[in-house]
Amino acid sequence: RIGLADEVVAPEALHDRALALALEVAKGALQAQALVKRAVDEGTSTDLATGLALEVDLFEAVFHTADSRIGVASFLADGPGKAQFTGS
Repeated sequence: RIGLADEVVAPEALHDRALALALEVAKGALQAQALVKRAVDEGTSTDLATGLALEVDLFEAVFHTADSRIGVASFLADGPGKAQFTGS
């Protein structure tokens, strides 16, 4: 195993599993997800130094969100995967 796939599903189960995974992702920290998307979108069309500087700026921005505080507090109290994000 070389880690190219996290999960394999039967063709007939693909739609249901994709929908379940999308719903799971949608429960995450939406601002952080948006900033990751921005980093990828903008970072792929620039040079490495500019892309890395953008990542630093976005990394800092995400730590000023309420969801960041919620995530850290939840992780310290209950471990990973239990935070209830608000989108703020």
